[in-house]
Amino acid sequence: MQVIPLSEGTYTVDISKRFVPFHPQTDHLSDRPASLVVDIVPFLIQTSGELVVVDPGLGFQGNDGEFMIHSSIMRHGYSADDVSLVLLSHLHKDHAGGLAYGKDGAYNLMFPKATVYCQEKEMEYAFTKKESSSFDFEKLEFIRRSPKLRFMNGDGTLNEEIRFEISGGHTPFHQVFFFGTEEKKYFFGGDVVPQPSQIIRRFVAKYDFDGKLSAQRRRDYSMRGAESNWTFLFFHDGKTPMAHVNFRHQQFRIISV
Repeated sequence: MQVIPLSEGTYTVDISKRFVPFHPQTDHLSDRPASLVVDIVPFLIQTSGELVVVDPGLGFQGNDGEFMIHSSIMRHGYSADDVSLVLLSHLHKDHAGGLAYGKDGAYNLMFPKATVYCQEKEMEYAFTKKESSSFDFEKLEFIRRSPKLRFMNGDGTLNEEIRFEISGGHTPFHQVFFFGTEEKKYFFGGDVVPQPSQIIRRFVAKYDFDGKLSAQRRRDYSMRGAESNWTFLFFHDGKTPMAHVNFRHQQFRIISV
């Protein structure tokens, strides 16, 4: 199994939920009041039978006009047409915006040959939040009508190498993914375990649907991962997108891989 981070770069985001590119060498956070700095890191995973994209990110284009996620995939010897599965932890636009793109007045699938999987109740929940700027509803409506969409209901298994589990917390039906075999295990925690620093700091985030549940789930997954030697995949950390978690003397420690 091969796992490849596909960084879309670093952004600031404020209450408007607009993601603005941020270059630490030249930009200053003081110029963007009430903003958070976040990295966006989808993942490409080659299993024995599938090429998987997990949370395809914002779907932004680079300066050359190419979609960043397409360019990243091509740099690693694959193409968008090679992707067979797209898995979604939840439907916020920084995670699901890369599902589709607009051209000539119509939407198109970013990965035209891939089957897209998300929790059915997550989709239902998103459409109860039509006033929220956290979602791109035009893209979600396009995906909802696509024959490539498959709904999941609850916890389960896609195949021998991919499992999923509803965590809740960040959104009511947020899910996490487990990849690999008994010998080698990878864990993608979406926005419940988005950064290694959140494992260390143990805080309750105001932007979560249920911050206390997220905090508890984060600790639970971290404990399970430390015991079973999972490789954690962090969607919002470009510097440490992959790491092991160690727990000793009542403290977590991050070991980059």
